[in-house]
Amino acid sequence: MHCGKGFNGKWRWRIINDASVIHYNSIVRERSMRKFTKTRTKADKHLLFIIFILLGIYQYGIGKICGFTMVPDEFGYWASAAENVGYDWSEVASLGSYYSFGYSFVLTPILWAFRDGVSAYRAAVTVNMLLMCVSLLLFTGIIRRLFPLTDRVKQALISGIAVFYPVWIFNMQMTMAEAMLMFLFVLITYLLICFMQKAKIVTAVFLAAALAYIYSVHMRTAGVLIACVITLIIWYAAESPKRGILLLFFVALLIFVTCAAMIKESTVTEVFSNADSQALADNDYSSQWGKIQQIATVCGIIQLVNQVIGKVFYLGLASFGLFYWGMGWIVKRCFILMTKVIKRKKPEVEEWISLFLLLAMTGEILIGSIYIYGSNTVDTLIYGRYDEFLMPVFLLAGIIAIDRSRQIFKGILAIGICTVLEVPILLNAIEAGKMNGLRGYMAAGISYLLKEDNLDVCRFFTDTCILGLGVMFLTTFLIWLSGKGRNLVWLVTGILAVEIIAGLQISNHYTYQVNRSNFVDLTIAEEIFNHAGAEDEVVYLDEGNFQYIDFLQMQLGERTVRVMSADKWNDLKKKAKSVFVIADIDTAYKEQLDELFRKCVRANSFYLYYDGKETV
Repeated sequence: MHCGKGFNGKWRWRIINDASVIHYNSIVRERSMRKFTKTRTKADKHLLFIIFILLGIYQYGIGKICGFTMVPDEFGYWASAAENVGYDWSEVASLGSYYSFGYSFVLTPILWAFRDGVSAYRAAVTVNMLLMCVSLLLFTGIIRRLFPLTDRVKQALISGIAVFYPVWIFNMQMTMAEAMLMFLFVLITYLLICFMQKAKIVTAVFLAAALAYIYSVHMRTAGVLIACVITLIIWYAAESPKRGILLLFFVALLIFVTCAAMIKESTVTEVFSNADSQALADNDYSSQWGKIQQIATVCGIIQLVNQVIGKVFYLGLASFGLFYWGMGWIVKRCFILMTKVIKRKKPEVEEWISLFLLLAMTGEILIGSIYIYGSNTVDTLIYGRYDEFLMPVFLLAGIIAIDRSRQIFKGILAIGICTVLEVPILLNAIEAGKMNGLRGYMAAGISYLLKEDNLDVCRFFTDTCILGLGVMFLTTFLIWLSGKGRNLVWLVTGILAVEIIAGLQISNHYTYQVNRSNFVDLTIAEEIFNHAGAEDEVVYLDEGNFQYIDFLQMQLGERTVRVMSADKWNDLKKKAKSVFVIADIDTAYKEQLDELFRKCVRANSFYLYYDGKETV
């Protein structure tokens, strides 16, 4: 009876209380799941909205594009793809220099599937757009792995800011390798995070392949490859992860890099067989040793420092100041990493990634500065194009830095002062080096106020600095304010709007404008298709201004353009009946060509002559 009484009394209430707790916990879990599901659904909607904006930008521009914006750079990648398809573009390709072959792996199936140049080019732009969409998802993965407590909606918006870097919008709409490099660096960063968090064989192989491939796309990315190798070696020494998987990574990397070197030799031999040896050497590391010897002097070191300051100035303004914030945060995390390694404490993965990013950016700035050393144009001093494929990841780092900073106003004040102080240093370097000319498309991220036809260098730097400081303050303020309340996250969409407007402004100023000329030049290719027989030969009369012939070779596809120097004029006269001659619009041989041929078609950049007269 005693036991029964106890059970009916004390124990009965305990069971009821336990049941109440279990019921309460289940309600809390259910509410948490609903909240998580609701937040995730909201974040997915934001991601989808960003993708729709990206599709809108693509749709807005694709009809305005039919070919190259930057020649001969873009053509070099297509020439390698043409060799893979079976086209012979070697004579036109040899007018330029060697360009790395890696991007041609993407362009080859496009060129095989689309036989006309306009469709092939637009298909490549479509691939660039899809890579940006994939990068958006990779960025959310990076944030989720490194900063899991970040609100999912904010993850989506931060990822959007990183992807909508204005110069990436510009690069998306042409077939320079830059858009591919930006995607690959995001991919490498994500794979490195995955590898460090949980080393797997598959991740090791994919990371090695991505590093080898980014190097094959452009040799200047050697800094990224070296940075990753150094980071992994230090990581192994500090944390002693699985030796076998790390060894597998290095073996795979060695195999992939060796294959890349072999393909490079084959590409140079087959595609650029007629190119000048000095032109080939200019884009290779072998020609840089002479510059390094010049730099190893007091004057050379000063010039190199000016080059580095110019790159930092460009990257800071082009990123709306987020590059500065990101670098500051990365350097701070690297100091924390060093302290932990010395004290034999386990560092966080974000600290290892910070080391990788610091080494990569330092290496790329030095490589770019050395390569351009000795150039005498203003844009080469602030030439950030070689380094800004790293920028989307640094935008992410900059936003995280502002979000976590407790000294926002001191930070933005220091950044503003440093930016202002850089201007007189650069102007002095320009005057001392007697630099002139500024190609805006080579410094696209700060070209908004540039007037190429009436260049005032001092005015340009002053106006750009003022505009840049204003956008820096606005960007920092919006990010800082968005972190003050859950309902204020939407404020960062203001940054997205500024980025989109800036990206379209650059595209309109360069890409769309150049393509208006390209559309007119299409008439030359159409005329050849309509009137040239299978036995007729297409010849380009080379008078030294050869860049734009690349566009026509792209449009003609499998029909090879033969290059004939002007001193072989008599050879041209002998076969006038069966030849279609393309000459530059300012050709010195216009009178002779008018006399030799019955028909002439004028375009924007070229004349086309055919239906030659009988010659004795």
